[in-house]
Amino acid sequence: MDDHKILASSENYGTVSLCAGGVVHVNLTHLTLRLIPSDFEKLADLIIQARANYQAVSRTKDEKPRLRVVSEKKDDQPENPQQP
Repeated sequence: MDDHKILASSENYGTVSLCAGGVVHVNLTHLTLRLIPSDFEKLADLIIQARANYQAVSRTKDEKPRLRVVSEKKDDQPENPQQP
C-alpha cells in the first residue's frame, strides 16, 4: 500500500485510502470495497443519513431488543394443545 494515501484509519477496525489510480479503498476487518470517488461520496452520504436515522430511532425507543424463538409446527402437533 505504498502507493495509497491513507484518508482515515481506526486501529483494529479498518482504513480508507486512495490509490494512485484514483480508486477509494475501504478496508474493514472482513470486508474490502473499491469505489470510484463519486460512488464513495454517495456511500458516505448514505452512511451519514443512516447514522442520523439510527440515532433518532434509538432515542425514541429505549427498550432492549427482544429475542423471539420460532420453531416449525409439526403436522402431528395441534396448534393449541390442551392440557388434561
